[in-house]
Amino acid sequence: MSERILLIIESPNKVKTIKPFLPSNYVVMASFGHISQIKDGGNYWNTGIDPKNNFKANFAVSSDKDTQEHVKSLKEQVKLADRVILASDPDREGEAIAWSLKKFLSIPDKKYERVTFHEITKNAVLKALEHPRKIDDDLVSSAHTRAIEDKIIGYSLSSIARKKIQARSVGRCQSAGLKLICDRDAEVRNFISQKYYELWLHFTKNNTEFKAKYIGTKDQKIDKIFVPQDAQNIVDSCEPPFVISNVEHKDKKEYPKAPFTTSTFQQEVSSKLGISVKKSMEIAQRLFEGIDVGNKHIALITYIRTDSPEFAPEFLPLLEAYVKNTYGNDYYAPIREAKKQENAQDGHEAIRCVDLDMTPDLLSKYITDKTLLKVYDIIYKRTVATMMKPSITSETIYTISSGKHLFEFTSREERFDGFKKVYRYDDEKDEVIKETFKKDEQLKVKELEIVEKETKPRPRFKESTFIKELEASGIGRPSTFSTILSTLLDPSRGYCRVEDEFIIPTEKGIELSKFLDDKFPSIINLDYTREMEKDLDEIATGKRESLNVLQEFYDKLEKAIKDAKVVSSTELSNEVCPECGAPMVIRSGQYGRFLGCSKFPKCKGIKKLTE
Repeated sequence: MSERILLIIESPNKVKTIKPFLPSNYVVMASFGHISQIKDGGNYWNTGIDPKNNFKANFAVSSDKDTQEHVKSLKEQVKLADRVILASDPDREGEAIAWSLKKFLSIPDKKYERVTFHEITKNAVLKALEHPRKIDDDLVSSAHTRAIEDKIIGYSLSSIARKKIQARSVGRCQSAGLKLICDRDAEVRNFISQKYYELWLHFTKNNTEFKAKYIGTKDQKIDKIFVPQDAQNIVDSCEPPFVISNVEHKDKKEYPKAPFTTSTFQQEVSSKLGISVKKSMEIAQRLFEGIDVGNKHIALITYIRTDSPEFAPEFLPLLEAYVKNTYGNDYYAPIREAKKQENAQDGHEAIRCVDLDMTPDLLSKYITDKTLLKVYDIIYKRTVATMMKPSITSETIYTISSGKHLFEFTSREERFDGFKKVYRYDDEKDEVIKETFKKDEQLKVKELEIVEKETKPRPRFKESTFIKELEASGIGRPSTFSTILSTLLDPSRGYCRVEDEFIIPTEKGIELSKFLDDKFPSIINLDYTREMEKDLDEIATGKRESLNVLQEFYDKLEKAIKDAKVVSSTELSNEVCPECGAPMVIRSGQYGRFLGCSKFPKCKGIKKLTE
């Protein structure tokens, strides 16, 4: 009789995809993500964390009734199983979930194994099952350190912010992100625009009108003209003939961009389809977990949380063969080495389609969700384009002379489409001037036009550019970008809103960012947030001890709170709220002073003050 094996994954949608790959002795169940959390309580800001006891955290099964019932079902299956395989996602959070399952389902060491796979295909799943391991304690430690730090910052600073400015919540990454948005907004609002002038030469040939921009003289190139009279003086001094004085031909190559990371995927989909980052990640998760195609439930893309711009080595020959067979050898080129982010973990390969034969055209027969199909189309075509030759554009630059004054215009024509045969990064097409001009040719001038313009500040962030800035600033990780953004845009918090696709901070958001900037500059700043992420990375790789990182963090936070003088000894008491366990503060009311819960108005616990 074969042994009974219980395979636990995160999502119920994956169950439908994975089950057909496995023998009948496998029972496949989902954990529905995390089953545990750090339970509130204790004297330290009600966090359930004890800094004086090596930062012991009160992890417990979620109090949610459905989770409690589901844990009971999982425990029953664990007892029936001969072997339990924990196959949560291949990242820190997934490792923490595996740890939680082992602990709270009471799985013995000898009975469990841990596996991960980056794509949900038969080969990938079976190969992973052939190479099980134990839970990676360093990854778990890193995930728990992040959870402890974030909860301590969130609860302590949120409590202070609620009392001082009635702000609902403060978070390590969300507050750093809010600062980015507020700083950019202030830059836009404080920007003083300056008028400048451009000069355009309009001329015709064979009943077609063209225009060339003024670029200065042979001795001095000019980008902008800031004095209107200077522009008029140039117009007055320009006299016929206007002659093509130079013709320069050159070819420009445009190379395909690197494979998708989480960040570049979010930026591209948001830009191309105009959907939110949150929505794009929800769709990508569905494509990763699997959808119904005909009478099968199959996964279509690889794991979606990654900062690596490289494909797995075993995929490269498959992609090479596909490009050569589909488009010919003239279109094939090896993938160029991509520049990696300084803080990239490279834990998982880039986002790509799983099966090159599963084309968007083929799937269009089965997928009715048009947005889902469009997202897959982008991933599929970007995957293919990465292993194709660059496009070649023939560029002709014409210089026009009028005495000492010079004008310039450029004609562009695509000579070889290369990767653009499959995928273009935007819908704009180069303007092609079909008419040709020869050196020393005199032009038929129609007019000289002075165009008034104004300098503009850098634009406020859109969702896509905000994600790019988060990544460049080292704030968060691929798995957290979408959460940071959705938290800041949460209407119940009221920190930011979207207008005409731009993210604008509200008065409440600006007030909170200024408060944190004034009172906690050593904690809520980009450098500190970036360094914390590096610390977490080093814990994950075994280079640093979690306890040391937590102690350094705690000492810095406590000093920052003390220096900020926002919680004085006359305000904070030694009493604990009878309702929720949070610290109590001394308040004044109609009938004198009393003890009130520091988490008011969420908790309305009170006590009589004995002095």
